[in-house]
Amino acid sequence: MALDTSNKLNQSLQRFSHILSQADIQGLLDIQEGPLHTGIRLNPLKTSPDEAIRDLSERYGWKIEPIHFCNNAWKIINAETSPGGTIEHRMGAYYLQDAASMVPVSLFEINEPEPLILDLAASPGGKTTHLIDRSGDKGLIIANDGSQGRITALRAVLETWGGINQVITNYPGESFGGWFPETFDIVLLDAPCSMENLRPTPNHPLRETTTDERLRLKERQIQLLTSGLQALKTGGQLVYATCSLAPEEDEAVINALFDKYPETFKIEDVSSQFQFKAPGLTAFDGETYHPQLIKALRLWPHLTNMSGFFCTLITKLRGMDTNRETPPNRDFSATHLEPLKKNNKTQIHDQVETNYGLELENILAAFSLELFQRFDQLFLIPQKYTEHFITLPFEYIGMPLGQWHQNILIPSHTFASRFGTEFTRGKIVIEESLVGLWISGRDIRHPQTELTPKGQYLLVNDLDGRNLGLGKLLPKRLRNMLPRGLI
Repeated sequence: MALDTSNKLNQSLQRFSHILSQADIQGLLDIQEGPLHTGIRLNPLKTSPDEAIRDLSERYGWKIEPIHFCNNAWKIINAETSPGGTIEHRMGAYYLQDAASMVPVSLFEINEPEPLILDLAASPGGKTTHLIDRSGDKGLIIANDGSQGRITALRAVLETWGGINQVITNYPGESFGGWFPETFDIVLLDAPCSMENLRPTPNHPLRETTTDERLRLKERQIQLLTSGLQALKTGGQLVYATCSLAPEEDEAVINALFDKYPETFKIEDVSSQFQFKAPGLTAFDGETYHPQLIKALRLWPHLTNMSGFFCTLITKLRGMDTNRETPPNRDFSATHLEPLKKNNKTQIHDQVETNYGLELENILAAFSLELFQRFDQLFLIPQKYTEHFITLPFEYIGMPLGQWHQNILIPSHTFASRFGTEFTRGKIVIEESLVGLWISGRDIRHPQTELTPKGQYLLVNDLDGRNLGLGKLLPKRLRNMLPRGLI
């Protein structure tokens, strides 16, 4: 461990010397020398995870271990091929995520068939994709982030994952409680924090924090948590999480809500889900916290072999006093999205079935979606949005189905990436020797196919059946339609 990092860590650990034993402190110092293994979560929208992880491990030489508390998740202990450099990763077949970051969404009990979910601080989007998985892409997720600069990255992650029943918004998270009280079945607050997690990584090196910084963050975290609880339905669940082990940002925040709103919520005991003991604190630095906070999870790195993390599952017991406010409002017609006319809808359904063997009507029914058109672009739009939030302005919504050009449907990459495994027609298989060329963005000259080239858009597979995106079959070549951002 570098000397500067070691000194910073020792300084950070001094704050915890009265609650951690000398053996614990030494354990935290020792674990810095060990690897923090990459976590991988398979995408059940696009794969059969158990089968897919076997194929990936064999193809890329991965040694894996299951993550016991999270479905469809594994640690990669070592890898001959980097998991961040594969075509499957670029196509959204899996998400790379530290195991500790998988804990918060794993805590929810999602029983509603079409839940309304609010992700108050969603960027970069990993936990939002986990919410999509846990809800089966049913209902609606409002993926909100207060920073405009993080919206582009959030959108890219959600588009790559292939969820449909989501909408991205860019508002202060503190406002949702007043705008939409008693509305959501599930609320996730992965709160902005100091990242004092005691396990530095290349992306998040150890940094010094001050009492003033932690207390300023605490005040905002209290406001965000208050908003989230207000927006939550009575009986609903909220997870509060930070990637910080600073008690000021963790137990002290929830304790402040216990003081302000007594008997309004309770903390659920989730310890049985884990193979390690990680109780929350009931006192720190002269302050006493609500006794229920022992049920929170304090993920010390030396006990979990993960990054440091704090999270707790909360159930709302009764309503709260809320200063109701009017949310932002936009006439939906200003989006230029219009429901498809019956004749056009029939044409599109017929083309999808004829070209790809896919019953689009069944997809719309299964996921409660509607077909909309904006000029020559077609979209799958969540019904829950049009039912509950149709005047709420958004940054991104649903999924692009494709372009409607001269009465011909050109499928979007996002649609083909999500549903390509269900195509029974409209596919072309390329030889293994051509896969590297294809995923580098190159066209394929003189593709071997029995199809007559006429500019049709085909799903490209390799001999193993991997989804490699769309190609346009032309005389003498298969034009590569992979988005530039995936190459």
